Amino acid sequence: MDEIVEKAKKLKCGHGLDQGVDLGPITNKSHLHKIHSILDTVEKEGGKLILDGRGVTVPGYPNGNWIGASVITNMTTEMTSYKEEIFGPAMCVLTAQTLDEAITIINK
Repeated sequence: MDEIVEKAKKLKCGHGLDQGVDLGPITNKSHLHKIHSILDTVEKEGGKLILDGRGVTVPGYPNGNWIGASVITNMTTEMTSYKEEIFGPAMCVLTAQTLDEAITIINK
């Protein structure tokens, strides 16, 4: 996970047509707020937000709908972040003890 987080931290937010940009803005404020509200539930529900992309600023775009990469661990299938599609730059990590358990999770 450390390697994934380090790579995700390097993803650059900005105007989608600018050179070197990895993550463009979220399409509208309403959806940005939805992503924030889902991320707000992670730790309350027992998960860990090991990389939090909220609070990103992009020079020249003070009112943009920016969110950086986020990584969620310690997830369960009962969490809001699992049940609701985030449609943003968030990696949700579930852990299975066996292949059979992983297959069961995937098939749900």
